[in-house]
Amino acid sequence: MPKTIRNVYEECVTFDNLLIAHKKARRGKREKKKVMQLELVLEQELLQLEYELSTGTYKHGKYHEFKIYEPKERTIMASEYSDRIVHQWYVTHFIKPYFVPQFINTSYACIEGKGMHIQ
Repeated sequence: MPKTIRNVYEECVTFDNLLIAHKKARRGKREKKKVMQLELVLEQELLQLEYELSTGTYKHGKYHEFKIYEPKERTIMASEYSDRIVHQWYVTHFIKPYFVPQFINTSYACIEGKGMHIQ
């Protein structure tokens, strides 16, 4: 059965939720220049993201393209760091709370608290 989700977007667009998303997005990337630059003005950037998301003026930025050669040559398209914060926020506050409970009990793929090693 399809489930309609209403009136939760405005509740979820908060500074605290974006801060949580920032902490998730920076995992393994703290030494990157873009992350360090954003952390210098973190409060201002998160407030700006919160404003853009709540007013509907947020636009996804451009992708950064680079190549890797292990194990074979591949082109990678990476989002800007501020967009990664929005990605983390969206997954944490919209995808997981509404879709994960609808999965069957034996669905374990990348779901926290499930899997063959959890007892």
